[in-house]
Amino acid sequence: MFEEVRYGLAAGAYAVSPRAGLATPSGVLRNPASVWLLGLATLGGYWLVWYYRANRELRDFDPEIKVRPALSLLAVTLGALLVLPAVASLYNTGCRIAQAQRRAGICGRASGFRGVLLAGVLGLTPFYYQAQLNTVWVARN
Repeated sequence: MFEEVRYGLAAGAYAVSPRAGLATPSGVLRNPASVWLLGLATLGGYWLVWYYRANRELRDFDPEIKVRPALSLLAVTLGALLVLPAVASLYNTGCRIAQAQRRAGICGRASGFRGVLLAGVLGLTPFYYQAQLNTVWVARN
């Protein structure tokens, strides 16, 4: 019973268990609404910090996830002038989150395509991606 509560089965969530062999440390649980609202309050400044940290946490979580966080950040800042690098970076980050979800034993529900679409809807990509990242960190711990 305690295993069910610990991994969310009693709440109707998904069944997961910690996986051996994954790199540590795990990422940080953040409130998705806070990530989004802090980004609004800082005119996007916090989103950039969050984007770098999220990609770094993914890289640190699983050595098979190949990402250079600084390059991803560069793509969504200066690369946004050309549009395509920013779109590609947002899409690839969603794919990395899905890869981390699968590695943590969760069905990879994150979608890079959905993340790109949500960027045009009030900039909801950070909210969506953080909610998906939280599933990985909960499953890992």
